[in-house]
Amino acid sequence: MVERATWIEKYLCGILSMHESDYISETSLSHRRGYGQFFTPPKIARFMVEWLLRDGPSSILDPAFGLGVFYDQAHITHSTRRIHFTGYEIDAQILSYLDTEAPRPDLTVIQDDYLEADAGLFDAIVCNPPYMRFQKFLNRHNVLPQIEKKIGTRLVGYTNIASVFLVKALKELKPNGSLAFIMPFEFFNTGYGKEVKRSLIEGHLLKQVVIFSNEKEIFPDATTTVCILLCKKDGKEESIKITLIGNEDEIERIRRIDDFYQYEILPTDLPYSKKWTPIIASLLYKKNIPSGFCRVSLYGTFVRGIATGANEFFALRKTEIEELELGDENLRKCITKSAQIRKAMFTEDDFCGLYNRNMPVHCLDVKEHDKPEVSRYIEHGEKLGFQRRYLTGNRNPWYKIEYREPAPILFGVFSRGRLKVIRNYSSAVNFTCFHSFFPNMFGARYIDKLFLYFFSDQGQELIKMNKRSYGNALDKLEPGDLNDCLCPNQEQLEMIADCEAERFIEIAKTNEAEAIRFSNQLVDRIINSQRHVHLASRRAAAAERV
Repeated sequence: MVERATWIEKYLCGILSMHESDYISETSLSHRRGYGQFFTPPKIARFMVEWLLRDGPSSILDPAFGLGVFYDQAHITHSTRRIHFTGYEIDAQILSYLDTEAPRPDLTVIQDDYLEADAGLFDAIVCNPPYMRFQKFLNRHNVLPQIEKKIGTRLVGYTNIASVFLVKALKELKPNGSLAFIMPFEFFNTGYGKEVKRSLIEGHLLKQVVIFSNEKEIFPDATTTVCILLCKKDGKEESIKITLIGNEDEIERIRRIDDFYQYEILPTDLPYSKKWTPIIASLLYKKNIPSGFCRVSLYGTFVRGIATGANEFFALRKTEIEELELGDENLRKCITKSAQIRKAMFTEDDFCGLYNRNMPVHCLDVKEHDKPEVSRYIEHGEKLGFQRRYLTGNRNPWYKIEYREPAPILFGVFSRGRLKVIRNYSSAVNFTCFHSFFPNMFGARYIDKLFLYFFSDQGQELIKMNKRSYGNALDKLEPGDLNDCLCPNQEQLEMIADCEAERFIEIAKTNEAEAIRFSNQLVDRIINSQRHVHLASRRAAAAERV
């Protein structure tokens, strides 16, 4: 019986789609990235399709058909049910891999851009949409106004195209229809995700969120961290289920995905205006928010580094500076790459070491426009076309860069594992490889204590709740994400003595492992004291009730 089932599955999978490995091996990576393609594992496609089929739909739409994995799984799991399946696919190359010789009256595949199509209404919709920024979508200027008119919602220009697919699909779902969508996890925290989340919550559409803790095992080809949204257009306001899947074996044991979940959360506890990752993470990973903590923005502001639009023109090495004779007035000390800083402390001596090793640690910052040497270098840049790039083309003059003061704390934009946080004692500014923290009048006196908190394991775990995950364990933090992070309030920071903060700084100069241990000890003092206060207040309240 097992052998027969395996044979049937292989036969049905071969009806339309050939194995992904064949397509991948014969198709360039640039082509697949250009279309934002990554493939859905059949096990994942199975439970997504089963979510749709439980209500007996007669029509299913797949807006990004690809190699037809959802169609295949619909037939594997419910081969006797008569359902008409409609698929849209813009990529002619991937369609050429489908075997369409055998007649399939239950399937219509349309070679067209789903975003421009008037697809109609469907009982169920399932999709693994393309993953790319909307700016990379060549026809976006024509498509976006059409979609906005159709859905009655304004979509900002930097929206990930997957979210546009989702919003359009929700409008094409019949009453009581079901939808299963794979989405980039980052939309939970981004500005463009706000309108998407508003649609899901206010329309009472979102029923379940599925997250994967060991994503690379399950989605080996994914270029971003993903989740699955299960929605139903029934108008019922009910709890939203939160599911964490740990590994492939766990998928095998799932009979019905809607019965497999760890937590339920009220829609009112998922406000669309807030970042969802910290809320969901606090449920799944038991990350308790310490009492009394405030936003980092109380102490100052994180801003991105200097964006030149042409780092290869603006970043200069010692040998180039000597050869070009641009003059000190037209140069600024500048960290141009994250790898240039490898220690927690960065000093003027460290900068000099980089400069003497001929690292590109100066930035062109023209003050003497009429100096012949400067004019020649600008003309050289124009011959290479640097003035026609996006950022440079929107500046006047094109070689004028943003003004920045040196920041006392630098935060790495991307990270794998531990977050990169630097105490900057040098006079160097930085490119976009780091975000810069500029303290206000409240934060200036606590700068070392804030750095200590950012450096501690507890601080990093709380900060990571605001991260954006991009797959392959790569995380990203935007300035707004850092400004919204939680940290001790002023009274709590006063629990760390100034001499203890100074000792931490001295330790971090030579022994980062010991500095982490010491910072953990000091931050634990804050957290534990707040636990005692919280318990005491609870006991007092209970005594009053008695």
